[in-house]
Amino acid sequence: MYSKQTLILFIVLLAISLSGIYYKNVNNPNKQSETCDLTVGKCTFVYENDEILVKFLSPIVTEEEILLSIELPQELKLIEAWVEGVNMFMGKTPIMQTDDAYVTFLGSCSLAKMQWQLNLNVEKQNGQVKTYSAAFYTSLQ
Repeated sequence: MYSKQTLILFIVLLAISLSGIYYKNVNNPNKQSETCDLTVGKCTFVYENDEILVKFLSPIVTEEEILLSIELPQELKLIEAWVEGVNMFMGKTPIMQTDDAYVTFLGSCSLAKMQWQLNLNVEKQNGQVKTYSAAFYTSLQ
């Protein structure tokens, strides 16, 4: 059987460990958001002292080309971008770069309100890849 002193020491060490984990992961003022609601028109993701900006350049309509603007800091490289359905999975629709914008295409959906998620895989100069996601919606008209 453990003595009271050993049990108290264990509880104190456990409390200190959990406090450190909480401070590091939850109470960190530099915590960056990696998700955003694109329905409001544009999404801005914070990357160190810079920003990643994503916005639609054309109306969000199914079964038509949709133009987007994706602005990245120079030290980042977009390695993959796609859109996928959230409340009805319809596969991964790639976002392709043209000369002056990015373009994608949304398939038709039978749901009255379709939730979509735009995903960006961004690579830092050190090779680390981070995913940023932005939600948006389409409605049957």
